[in-house]
Order: sequence, then C-alpha cells, then structure tokens
Amino acid sequence: MADPEINGEERAVFAHHVQALLRRQQKDDRDAIGATLGRARFQVQGADGQTASPTRRGGKAQAHERVVGFFTASPLTGRGRQSGGFRVPHFDMKPITRTYAPTSAGGHVRRGHEGAAMTAAAHFDYVTNGAKIGIGTHIDYIRRETGLQDPADDLVLDMLDEQDLRNEKNRLAIFSNIPGGLTRQRSLFEAAERYESLPRTHQLMASTASVEGFVMFERMGTAPGWLRAMTRRLREKRDELERKAAKARKTFRHREVAVADVTEQEAYERLAWLDQPPAILGLFRWKQGRTGRVQHRFVGELPDGLSARDRHEILTRFCGTLDADGWMVVGAIHQPDQHNDRRNFHIHVDGYDRPARWLDKEGKWDFDYTERRNGKLVRPFAQNKVRYDAAIGTDSSGKPNIAAMMRHRFITIVNEVVGDQPDIVRYLHGTYADNNVALTPLEHMGNRAAGLERRGTVTEVGSRNARKIVADEAAACEARATAAEAALSHELALTRSILAQNRDALTALEVYEALERRLIRRRLQAELADVVVAMARSRADAVIRELTPEPGRPIKAKAGDADLLAGARDHLAEVERHSPSQAERDAERRELARTQTRANAEWNIVQAATGQSPQDRAHEPVMEYRARDRAQAPPATAPSRYDDQKRNRLSAWLEKHASDPALILIEGDEIRLGRSAPLAIDTLMRQFAGSRPVQQLLLPERVRRQADIAKRVRKKQPVETISTTASPIMIPVVEWGVQLFVPEPTLEGAISSSGQAPIWLADESSVNDVPPSPGPHLPDRPAVEITTAREEAKIARRKILAEAGRSRNEASLNEAWAHLIRKRAAITLDGGRYAIDLTGLSDPERLALMRPDYDKELQSRLRELHAKQERERPVLPPHVVSPAARKAWAAMAARHQDVFPSGPPAQMRAAVGLRSAKRLANAPTLRAARAMVPEAIAGITPRDLLETHQAGSVADVTTAKPNRPRHIGDVSTIEKQAQTLAPFPGKEKAKGRLEQVVFDPRGKGPQER
Repeated sequence: MADPEINGEERAVFAHHVQALLRRQQKDDRDAIGATLGRARFQVQGADGQTASPTRRGGKAQAHERVVGFFTASPLTGRGRQSGGFRVPHFDMKPITRTYAPTSAGGHVRRGHEGAAMTAAAHFDYVTNGAKIGIGTHIDYIRRETGLQDPADDLVLDMLDEQDLRNEKNRLAIFSNIPGGLTRQRSLFEAAERYESLPRTHQLMASTASVEGFVMFERMGTAPGWLRAMTRRLREKRDELERKAAKARKTFRHREVAVADVTEQEAYERLAWLDQPPAILGLFRWKQGRTGRVQHRFVGELPDGLSARDRHEILTRFCGTLDADGWMVVGAIHQPDQHNDRRNFHIHVDGYDRPARWLDKEGKWDFDYTERRNGKLVRPFAQNKVRYDAAIGTDSSGKPNIAAMMRHRFITIVNEVVGDQPDIVRYLHGTYADNNVALTPLEHMGNRAAGLERRGTVTEVGSRNARKIVADEAAACEARATAAEAALSHELALTRSILAQNRDALTALEVYEALERRLIRRRLQAELADVVVAMARSRADAVIRELTPEPGRPIKAKAGDADLLAGARDHLAEVERHSPSQAERDAERRELARTQTRANAEWNIVQAATGQSPQDRAHEPVMEYRARDRAQAPPATAPSRYDDQKRNRLSAWLEKHASDPALILIEGDEIRLGRSAPLAIDTLMRQFAGSRPVQQLLLPERVRRQADIAKRVRKKQPVETISTTASPIMIPVVEWGVQLFVPEPTLEGAISSSGQAPIWLADESSVNDVPPSPGPHLPDRPAVEITTAREEAKIARRKILAEAGRSRNEASLNEAWAHLIRKRAAITLDGGRYAIDLTGLSDPERLALMRPDYDKELQSRLRELHAKQERERPVLPPHVVSPAARKAWAAMAARHQDVFPSGPPAQMRAAVGLRSAKRLANAPTLRAARAMVPEAIAGITPRDLLETHQAGSVADVTTAKPNRPRHIGDVSTIEKQAQTLAPFPGKEKAKGRLEQVVFDPRGKGPQER
C-alpha cells in the first residue's frame, strides 16, 4: 500500500474544523480566501452550501439597517498588517473645492446633501482644536501610558508642572506661517472660499440604461416640460454613443450623461418633484459644477515612540517646505484619544497654494481686496498660485505628480528625524508594489464607520476592508510556502547533478523531496486554519475590546451593551468549540517533528553519497557581515512569521546586485555594503547574513571575484607564459551543501629574466638529474601562488577603494567650494572659529567639508574668504550737508508746514512734498549699499516688507504684482524703499466722469476710470 506521506493523498490538516467554521461564515468572506484554500486542498464550500444569516431575525438585512453579524469578518483585527523595522506609511493629499448642494428659495438644503463636505474654515477649526490638550485628556494619556486607574494612587501630580507640560505640548503641536493668530488664519480660508471661481452651472445626471423608463413620462401630458426635455436629451445621448460604438466596432456600454444644466434652486425643485413617483426615485443624480481649489488637506502618520519635540520637528520641516514654495499653511499634531489606538499620532496640514499678505488698513487679504477700474471689478494685489513643472515627476497623464513629491518629502523628513533611534520603524518610499509588499490598500473608513464596526455593526466599507485583510493574510501564507518549495527545487536540482550515477542516493533524494514537500504543505494548511479561526473571531474580539474598560479609556455605556457583550462571548465560545484544540495542535506538532526526523535520515544518505557528512557540514566556511555602524549591535530580532518574506526580499536584492563591487565589498571572509546600498539592506543583512540561502549567493560571488583578481595579477607579470593544459581543470568546491565548479588557476610556466625556467617547469629528465635537496619540505607551489595572489588582490583592492574614495572626496570639496564662492555664502566669526552657511549643498559635499581631518584646512580657507569679503565690502562716504542745502530745506519746510504737520510720522508714499523728488535707486550710495546686503538663505520666501513692520495698506504696497514667489537676494532693502520715492508720471487727461484719484501702489501713477 502506498504511503500517504509520500504520495500526498492525505487529508488537509484541521480540514473538518475549517469546513465547520466556513459553513457558518458569510459567503463573501468564504469567497475572499476560497481560491487559496482550494489550492491548499481544503473543501471551501460546506455540505449544505448555506450562508450564515446575521444576528437579527426576519431574513436579510436592508442596506440602511444596522445589523450585528458575528459571522461577518471585521477589519478591526487588533494586529498590525506590516511587521519588521520598515513600514509603508499612510500619507494623503486631497485638493478641496467649495461644496454646493440643491437648495430651495428659502435656503433649505435637500436631504442627503447637508454634510457633503466640510468647509475650509470648519476643517481649520477641526485641525487646530484637535491639537489642544486639556487636563482630562492629559490625565487619560498618563493613565494609558502608566496603566493606572487613578493617577493619585501611585503617581503624584504637581498641577503646576502638569499645566506647564500641557502648555509646552500645545505649543509644539501647532505650526503656521500665517501671521496674526488663529482668527486671522481662519479668515484666510474663508476669503479663499469667497475668492475662488464659482461654478457657472450644475448638472443633473442619468444613466443611458434608464431611457426606456422615461418614455411614459415623455408622453404624459401632465409631465413638466423640463422632464420631457431631459428625457429627449438622454435618448439623443444614448443614440449618439451607440453610433460611435458601432463606427468604432466596439461593444456599447451604458454610462452616465448630463441631461440638464441647472442652478441650485432648479435642481432642488426638480429633484423634489422626481421624489414623488416611486418608479423614477433615485434615477437622477446631482453633480456640482466645477469650482476653484480653496484648500489642500494633508494627513500623515507618525512613527510610534517619538518624543513631542521630534514630532514637532517633523511638522515644522514639512510645513517649512510648503512655506518655501509659497504656500500658506496651518499644521497640527493630533495625538490619540481615549477612543482609538495609543499609537495613533498623526499630522494634519491645511494649505492654500497662493501666496498672500494681510492689508492692515483695509483689513483684508491681498487677493480678497477689490477695486473698480475702467468699469470692471479687479483684484490688483492677488498673487498667482504656486506652480510646479514636470521636473518633479509626472503621473500617468503627463501632469506634475505633486502628491508623489509631497509624499517623498514627508517620508524623507521622518526618516531623517528618526535617524538611528532604536525600536522606531523607518518609512519606505513608494507603494506596496514598489517595495514588494504583498498588501492590498484599504479604503478609508472614517470615524462613523469605525465606531459602528467597534460595536459589531456590519458596514459595507468595513466588510470590504476585512475581506482584503483576510485575503492578504492567506496569500502571504501561500507565498511563503511557494518560496520554500522554490528553494527546495533549486537545491534538489544542484544535488541531482552530482548524483547522476548513484541510484540509491537518487531514491533517497526522491523520498527526502516528498517528505519536505509534505512538511511545507502541512505547515501551510495549519497557517490557513489559523487565518480562518481569526476571521471567525474578529468581530466578536473587536466588540469585547471596545466594551472592556482599560486604564485611561473609560467606557461610555449605551443601551444594549450588556446583551452585545454577552453575544460576543457566546460567539467566541462557539468558535472555540469548532476550532482545533490544544491537544490536536500538539499532535500535529509531533507529527511534523516525526516527518522532519525521517527527512533528515534520508538527507544523511544523500550527503554520504556526495562525500560530505553532517559533521563536515558544521565546519563549512561562513562569510561574516560587518555592519556599517560597528558600535551599534545587531538588532535582537525574535523569529517571526515574516522572516521568510524578508529573507526572500534580501535574496532578490543580492541576486540582482551581487556582482556590483560598489554595492557589495568582499575581503576574504568579510563582506560589507557600499555607501550607495540602501539602509534597509543593511538591516536585513544584520539578521540574515549568516543564513544558508544568503551564504549560497555570496560564496560563489567570492570565488568568482578571486578568480578574476588572480587572472588580472598574472597578466601584470612581465614573463613569457607556457600553457601546460589545453583546457582548465574543474575543481569541485563544496560550500554550504552546494558543489560549485570553478576553473583551477592554470599553472603556466614563467621564464625568469636570467633565461632559466623554474625547477617546477623543467622537463622530467632535467628534474631527475637534479639530486634531492636535504632541506626542509616546502609547500606546493600552487598553494603558495594562490595564497600570494589573494593577499596581493586584497592589497590592490584596498588601494583602489582608497583612491576612489579620495577622488570622490576631492570632487565633492571642489564642488562645495565653487558653490559657496558663487553664492557668496555668509561667514561668521564666533569664539575664534569661522562658520559658513551650508545651505544648498548636497549631503556628500557637507560630509566632505565637515570631516575632522579637514577642519584645519577649512578654517584656513574660511579665514581667507572672510578677509576677502571684508576687503571687497565698500566703505560708505560720509554725508555732509552744505549750508545752502540747510537753507533750502528750511525754506521748503516753511512753505509746506501743512504737508508735514507735527505728530506721528506719515507714510513716505503719501507725502505730497516728495512727489517731485528724483529716483534714488541709482545713487552711488544706494549702489554701494546693495553690494553690502548679504544674500538670503535659499528657499525662504519673504513676505512684504511693510507686513514685517506692521504698516501695510493699499498705499504702502510698492512692489509689482509677482508672477511667482520671490526670493531675497537680488534686490536690497534700501533700494526697495528708495523705489517708493519715485515721482508719479506727468499730467494725464482724465477720461469720462471725474472720480477720486486712487494711487497705484505699483508706481504707475494715478488711475482714473
């Protein structure tokens, strides 16, 4: 009789348990993992094929009803989807436009459209209020962190200290580049909603599949004319689409089309009329017209374990990049409350992508100020929106991919702030697919759906996410089994090439393969059974976690909570009865151990045939990995279920880059990573460098490099070679159970400069004529040559690497100094040491300048550069006022006493006496002052100078309307102020009716209608 362990005809592990649980589970949940279970030899569908019904009685629940169904999977599993030291974070960027809804003449909004979207100002309140920490929230946080029900029991709270701590956290939780406090910051987004373009019209949409249903209404005499017109337009659209599909020889597919252009009031009235006939209820849909962007909303998760200052630095640096681009931003850090996970730290940023400044006199933002010119209402001071070009990268449609750029900025900033802090995850750029993470992105649930799911209520979005989670877990189990089978097949293929003539060993190898595949299959089946059990328990576990109080998380009791908790516990008891018991799991572990012992015995037979015993296998050479930071100990990572996945990711990277000497450095038995290798690979090498699959990839590469180096060394010897073999001899090198065939270094003769051949190349007759030497025994010449070649190759490689490092460092230094001299970087002297602004330098250039061995030369060059800048700084001539000038000024002051009254100083732009003054921008003194003004740090966008001095008004604005955000450095402050003294143009003839003159702050003279 055939052995079921060998031929694989045995039943799946825990098959009856899985079948019993799936029979009660929802059909959609079974379908989510049915294919994976079927490939693992499970019977997915139950015998009766029934689908579990929800907890409520009376048949299937309607879509709008709230149903607690414990046999429906929940997305709130209580366990993380990503493990290890790296994570693909959640970061979202969403453009927001002003929202409109069907509204009656009396201002009543149609039902279902009241809360379509939060306004920009309301979301600003949500962001800023969520960052504030009260005394209750702070004490709850202490309870959750310390596990105390009452802080007064074991923790003494100084209320004054706690108040200071809360104030400090509140201060670090907010960032904004909008001056003037929260009220003015909120007014910016209110003004943006008023300013941005309004929709010209709205639309009512309908599907072309519903044309026949409207024919009866078109023929009705009582039907309003607009309904018949909408029906005719819908039919015409359908006919046009059918003709286009027939002409293109494609299948016609129904779609939504616009059947009417309406206003908000017209849409309200028509939809209200259409609600009356039940036959056409819901066949028309409201679609808002196109409007301008009023806000961008960013949400990004923060790593767990950071301090308040680290989180504030991330927020500040990310918002600083937006500020440098010209955005007006408000950012806040939200910490977890008593209703969600304690790790839920995240940032919210509200941004307006238009530079703006506040006009004090008018009490408005510059883009919100209007005036009438030539009969038209214009906004003279509105600045253009921030634009990005294709240099930042494009999406599939060819447009600049702003969201990807923002995500890259955020992840880079987070990783820089985290640095080398232990036990804090690093974020990965790109998507799940880019990082070989087999996870399906989930839909955003929102607070409402999450709250319902926590109390067991089934939601559509929650069910979809739950099925994705379960399917990903099952797929991960199958992927690990597939990878294990692939590695086994690769190892067996190499072994079969060695045992081609040994029948007994091949028979043992076949038995070993069958046993190993059985082990892989049974482990997969046990893991899938655990996935099914977790799926069946998920909703009841979520309810129990929600209704069980914890320190710092009180429970707000609701009606029916006791019955809900009892139902969840009863469900867990039922699942436990149908789940594998502990005794059954122990029996399965013993069976796996017995199979593993039998497989090891068969493998020993195979090893004996290949000439390598298990004792020899213990002494196999191992290449040691030297981490980048030798002072930092390798992470003590406990074995996890994701180790195979991480090892496969490392193996895939090594297979691709093992031959690149810039990424992988091999010196003897030591291996290191190059500087350009990712930090994630260093972490994986720390954990898996000593494993057998990784060593199988590294050892052949070392042999290949040694052979190449030995060949290059021999080519450099100035000797005449005499080949002794027609083809290279293949020497078997057995390492880690893999027999590698490498060419033996060809022992080619060499004739020395004296013309005599070495004795080891002399012919047999000459050797026999030489009497034996009585000296000590010398090692074989090939061994000496190979050892010497290895040492020479190691020394040569070190010299090459050192020379390459010096060349790169010298190039970085030259580029850094060229950049600093070209940009005239500011140099300061403090405590006898010089410092220079390194803004704009790349990381290699900064590292090259800040090397400890370069500090002496750096100070010397800074001293010379500082002295050169001091010599080139112009000396301003003293200003001497002649007696004649004094008399002229006194006479002018006497004539214009009414223009210059006593009191607070007036604005220079409004002074009538200065209208005839000549332009001072080109005066010698101002030209010299312009050269003295240092350049600003690159990337900082200035606000208007008058805003800095808190004296802004329409009459004070003196700069032209900018097309892009401007940067300090090309125009000095004195020159800008001097331009305000420019005279107005000559007399202009008024056009039309005489109006009050409004001075143009851009210096173009009086403007009349």
